[in-house]
Amino acid sequence: MTLAASAAMVVAMMSSCATFNSGASLSDKGAIGPKVGEAESMIILGLWSSKGQENNIKKAAENGGITKVSQVEYIDQSIFMGLLIKHTTRVYGE
Repeated sequence: MTLAASAAMVVAMMSSCATFNSGASLSDKGAIGPKVGEAESMIILGLWSSKGQENNIKKAAENGGITKVSQVEYIDQSIFMGLLIKHTTRVYGE
């Protein structure tokens, strides 16, 4: 195997991709809101990390100082060909 092929293989294995799964708006006005809060966890080999229990809408709202949630997004970022997955819950509101 040539050096270029080996380097391309390493780059492909270490690259990551993100999937954005935006939830539906929770308010009838459709306004996103001025505040943003996030909660994150890492999934290792398909198992939740210790922060998995804290990655929810309530925790994300607390982190952003939000009392009235208007929209929720879930973002999954795959690292090392899916061996690690960074899961983020992002909320918008007031």
